Amino acid sequence: MTDRSIHPTQNSSIKRGRTPAQARLAAILDRLSQGGSVSVAEIAQEFGVSDMTVRRDLAELEGQNLLERVHGGAVSLRHGPLTVIDDVEPLFESRRRLNSDAKSRIAGATVQLISAHQTLAFDLGTTVLAGARALVSSAPTPGLRVFTNSLRVAQLTAAASLQTYVPAGPIQPGEMAVTGQDAVENFSRYYFDAALIGASGLTPDGVFDYSPEEAAMKSVYIQRSSRCILMIDSSKFRRISTVRVADLARISIMVTDAAPPPELAQALEEADVSIIIA
Repeated sequence: MTDRSIHPTQNSSIKRGRTPAQARLAAILDRLSQGGSVSVAEIAQEFGVSDMTVRRDLAELEGQNLLERVHGGAVSLRHGPLTVIDDVEPLFESRRRLNSDAKSRIAGATVQLISAHQTLAFDLGTTVLAGARALVSSAPTPGLRVFTNSLRVAQLTAAASLQTYVPAGPIQPGEMAVTGQDAVENFSRYYFDAALIGASGLTPDGVFDYSPEEAAMKSVYIQRSSRCILMIDSSKFRRISTVRVADLARISIMVTDAAPPPELAQALEEADVSIIIA
């Protein structure tokens, strides 16, 4: 099967002597090559044009087989072999800025699912962090307890006067996360109403992550929660990474920003995973 995924060189002709429309097209393709999805709202705001103008741009690029339109935006073509992510995880701040609009929508939809819970586990990652921000802004349930190995999440929830627990163990400076065997053993004693999980990749084979240490904590959250909520934007579809964390069947609900490709959608349905598109 021919690999039709987007590469930065595909839009090199657009970059020379751009018109404003060509500049938008180039920005869309560049974003897809880096992150896998774009939002109509983000492109419209950045270039000061209407949503309808951006949709026309996406239709033009789709006609050239350079992307696939989905609700609210577009994704890189999902045909061909899986994209393998580098073993080196991108810097946290770089990931936080990528697909920020989609992550905010995912966070808002996720908070509606957890409003009645009393014990929540928060994983690492920028999308889960967005979920924590949305939670503290939503008048959380009195008596809610938060368990997390993310110091960024812990800082947010503790500042909002939510009872917050972090495990013992060494801190990873880049992720500001507590990992290691002590952390795993510490949180393995608890049970959670729900766990909010992030991932670097999702395929019919399961959920993937970069770091074995971080994956070990994810496994604890997944195994010890009544409901596991996967928060993942569509740029992670059909991507794999260093560690396979869990089967799809361990996920209760997936909250995302676009419909998954057919083969992944079928696998999720067979695994009885509910899908919410924010």
